Amino acid sequence: MELEEPTAYEEGWLKVLDELCESPGVDVLNEVRDDIDLTAEDTAFDDLAEWEGIEIGAELRSEYIRFSQLGSQWRTLDPYPYLAGEFRLTPLPLAVHEDAPEFPSSLYSDEQRELATGFRVIDSSPFTGNGSFVALRLEPGGEDPEVWFSDHRTNTLWRMELDYSAYMDTLRLTKGVFDWQHLFTQAPLTEDEFAGTAADLRAMLEVLPELFPDHDYRHLLARLRERT
Repeated sequence: MELEEPTAYEEGWLKVLDELCESPGVDVLNEVRDDIDLTAEDTAFDDLAEWEGIEIGAELRSEYIRFSQLGSQWRTLDPYPYLAGEFRLTPLPLAVHEDAPEFPSSLYSDEQRELATGFRVIDSSPFTGNGSFVALRLEPGGEDPEVWFSDHRTNTLWRMELDYSAYMDTLRLTKGVFDWQHLFTQAPLTEDEFAGTAADLRAMLEVLPELFPDHDYRHLLARLRERT
């Protein structure tokens, strides 16, 4: 049987994996690049609208991957400062029909757990198993779902100031560096509790431009200056 050819958008994601593998400053610890899942079709969005009254806008319907799994776990090598990252993407048409993640009542408030009933995980870190993930929040009547970051270290749910398309674009740049998402949350990066996160973000934006000079990180540097 002939394999489905990737779209230009999907080729861009395969390039992310190639860039990590080909960089002499990066050690790829684990990688997954599965075949295209032909069940990951945009008809899933029609089903979502019909069954649950949740509309997915046209932009999201045109920008998603269909690989059944795609991701990488990596770290930097000497002489670069230590940096590590991981991402594992779930095809959006499959993610929207998954169950919401469970949150233990001992760690999360009733309000947080109610909020999370609309979550559908789009990015996670199963190799590391650290428990953090990113989800879309699906709500009836909305075409542009909110993006939320569940930070395992603080047991806090953070709404991100990015939509789905911008999240995916920024993930391609950051290559999944741990906690990059806090560049786009309201986490208080100037407070002691987040001093380590702020330091990691500074390291990210020192190292990545050296490792991947073909990419433009200036807007992320500007964002970091605003936040810290």
